[in-house]
Amino acid sequence: MSGSTVDGVIEGPSPERLRASDADRERVLAVLREAAADGRLDLEEFQERSDRVHAARRLGDLVGITADLLPPDAQPLRLDQGPVSALFGSERRAGRWVVPVRQFVFSLFGTAEVDLRDALLSRDRVAVTASALFGRVVIRVPEGMEVRLRGRSFLGRRSAAVRPSPLRDAPVLEVDGFSLFGSVRVTAPRQRRLLGRGRRPRAIE
Repeated sequence: MSGSTVDGVIEGPSPERLRASDADRERVLAVLREAAADGRLDLEEFQERSDRVHAARRLGDLVGITADLLPPDAQPLRLDQGPVSALFGSERRAGRWVVPVRQFVFSLFGTAEVDLRDALLSRDRVAVTASALFGRVVIRVPEGMEVRLRGRSFLGRRSAAVRPSPLRDAPVLEVDGFSLFGSVRVTAPRQRRLLGRGRRPRAIE
């Protein structure tokens, strides 16, 4: 069985070990093509990095190939799993990233946004501890994900604008935490965008 156990809960496998898909490789290749087109990579560098992308079998094999081409928050793949903290400002995690079994989000006089619409879940059931103190937390989910909102609020608000999932085996997002003079809001896109198999956990060899 892959993953570690913490407090009796099986954690997901490390993001680096998850299998890379054709779509993941294409995301990295798109960055390389753009860098070659504007002169940041010469033909030899482009070919060498492209070969590494085509040979990549796990997400960890792809990370680092574009590290010197884009800032960290704009990388085609993000495997960082630390907390999302907005302290007197804004913090956002979006794009293609791996959602751990437990994700912590905190806002203090700021806005913290977590976008799961293009993310890869490490398990079919993940939990987000979202807390807002005089701030705002926004969690965006794809349609088709079941959302269970819990937690406490004092002179604040916690809400979920998400339709019931039509999927029999829908992945589950559990949201807890607290709100003190702040808000936690979970939203789904208005247009139908079902969570597909490509966003489910991948098998580990």
